[in-house]
Amino acid sequence: MTSARKDFIRVHRDPEAGFSLIEVMSALVILAIAMTAVFATFISQQKSFTTQSRVAEMQQNLRQASECMTRDIRMAGYGIPDNVVVPGTENPAGITNIRALYAVDNTTGPDQVYILYMFDMDANQLPAVLATAMTGTGSVNVDNSVGFLTSGQELVLITDATTADLFQTTAAGAGVLTFGAGAYSTGHTKLYGVGPPPSTVAKARFVLYYIDSSTDPAHPSLMVDRNVPGQAAQPLADDIEDMQLTYGLDTNGNGVVDTWTASPATPSQIRQVRLQFIARSRLPEAGWSETRPTLGNNTGPFTPDGYRRRIQDIVIDVRNSGV
Repeated sequence: MTSARKDFIRVHRDPEAGFSLIEVMSALVILAIAMTAVFATFISQQKSFTTQSRVAEMQQNLRQASECMTRDIRMAGYGIPDNVVVPGTENPAGITNIRALYAVDNTTGPDQVYILYMFDMDANQLPAVLATAMTGTGSVNVDNSVGFLTSGQELVLITDATTADLFQTTAAGAGVLTFGAGAYSTGHTKLYGVGPPPSTVAKARFVLYYIDSSTDPAHPSLMVDRNVPGQAAQPLADDIEDMQLTYGLDTNGNGVVDTWTASPATPSQIRQVRLQFIARSRLPEAGWSETRPTLGNNTGPFTPDGYRRRIQDIVIDVRNSGV
């Protein structure tokens, strides 16, 4: 057998197996399509999960805000028989008298509201009564001082069931409540000379609710200020963009709300409060455009952005606002 014939036979007896270039390219195209579909599904699911998480977070913020404010609005005026003297220098609104609610309307931004009521103490923290008449010496004698802060700043209401005053304590003990020289502790004369029981001495809840959009503009917060000098306001709910309050008045004394207003001239006529919030997502969302809606009498103008929003709208009965 010739040499050429031997080479021909050797080549055909030991062939090289493999894929052609067309087969490899086809496989790569199929793989790319499959991976694109997988990643598209993953990204879609991740975006949906993130969106739902942010919506749930908004709902939680709204629930937190409405629950706390609803409780205080319902209690507004409880245990207070008359207007309470509140020094005007102590509060930004410059209010001097309040019994239950004091509205601060804002037509270009969130509203504010002051709420005042007697804070019922539990069995371990019973309200006290005056043991001797008030003299204006900077302290009062009570039948017990259990539950009052021994060395702290807290607000105390003293009432004889006809009128009331608001004080700030600096110490408590041995049946004596001591008042410092703060704004709440001077200039009160309505109760001086008022004797022992039934004059009640109890802790007061005097709070201001407002939206803070300046400390962190990207995350506006509902704030609660307990109006005690030296105690800073605290965030209550995050990413609350707007708060609007409208007040239902009974102007003719028949027990039925007949007028709604954002700025009540006679707070004692308040029988209902409409409380509205706008919460927004913690971060803007790519590809999402939404214009913040008008709420109450805050009409904007507003421009589209990437935040998702939810609105809470509730009406609360006020049982102690006046007679």
